[in-house]
Amino acid sequence: MRIPDHYDVIIVGAGPAGISTALHLAQVAPEMVARTLILEKARHPRPKLCGGGILPDAEVILRHLGLDITEIPHYDVDWAHFDFDGRGMKMRGEKKGTFAFRTIRRHEFDAWLAGKARERGFLVHENTSVKGVTVTGSEVVLETDQGEYRASVVVGADGSKSVVRRAVIPQEKTHTARLLEILTEPRPEKSFHIQTDSYFDFLYIPQGILGYTWDFPALENGRPVRVRGIYDSNVYPTKTDISLRAALAAEFGRHGYSLDEYKLEGHPLRWFEARSVFAAPRVLLVGDAAGTDALFGEGISAALGYGRFAAQAIKKAFAKRDFTFRDYKTILLRSELGKALRRRTWLAKFFYRLRSRLIQAFVWRKLGWFIEWVMQTFMIGWAHRQEKR
Repeated sequence: MRIPDHYDVIIVGAGPAGISTALHLAQVAPEMVARTLILEKARHPRPKLCGGGILPDAEVILRHLGLDITEIPHYDVDWAHFDFDGRGMKMRGEKKGTFAFRTIRRHEFDAWLAGKARERGFLVHENTSVKGVTVTGSEVVLETDQGEYRASVVVGADGSKSVVRRAVIPQEKTHTARLLEILTEPRPEKSFHIQTDSYFDFLYIPQGILGYTWDFPALENGRPVRVRGIYDSNVYPTKTDISLRAALAAEFGRHGYSLDEYKLEGHPLRWFEARSVFAAPRVLLVGDAAGTDALFGEGISAALGYGRFAAQAIKKAFAKRDFTFRDYKTILLRSELGKALRRRTWLAKFFYRLRSRLIQAFVWRKLGWFIEWVMQTFMIGWAHRQEKR
């Protein structure tokens, strides 16, 4: 097949946001599939740090795309516990749900999604790293380690360290959270956690880590594992009394593990800020490159959600021959996805100010009914609401 010299659309990044954009584009403008290229710096299945929680909103979007996530090895988490120092509340993802959420390993999930894009006719170039982006009046030029690519529109789906974003917004105040993650074997004989459940513990907020430790069950190559880590939203520049590593080591010790026995990995996470920039002439940003959940750092459902709006914006741009994308931000902010992300940012800034041990213990141990109502009413279910609009 002859490789075109110029594409209508190039999507940089073959993760959930990039592939969702492609699959939604196939739905709304199938004639553009053959003129769209997806670039991925690694080769699937590639390592990807992520807790791997798939909330009901993500499944709604996948079903809308004609996809069934149960094709991938997954774990149905029975209950999600929200604790302070080991005590608190538990809930499920939907009011009448039979489980809290599913977990998947991201290398398997992302490879599955990329395979679906190929099945629907998209060309995916792997092992192609974008080094520079130049926007002109008539096109976007991408400099890569495999040569030069040109397109009318580029979608930046290349994560929190987005090269595309830095090219169109060279100077900005960054909004990034911090995460550390480790994969371990289960130790039910030593841990007090129920092995079918997931746990979020906000124990270290009083010490300046504005987030939680987590412990999820998952499957890795068909065998049970635990995905463990620590999240610091970093919504306020606070001085911490303990490092992320030391806090995670202490949490490991409570469950019979030694942190020194495991490979520790970390990465930043750009959180959603309504005042931010989401597009530039001929360039759209999606997923972590645009911003995701500041409260919990949950990114998969949001990443999938961005794809719908990017695809619609691209279709409209080509129909009108107007590539300014001046209304993309407004459409995002008014969408159910945008509203949910704005709420999560607001809640993060409010909740993580409450650094008192007494307040944190009271919230999670006494106000469980209220917390569940807030989550069910304002944070979960945005994809269902978007479908009805």
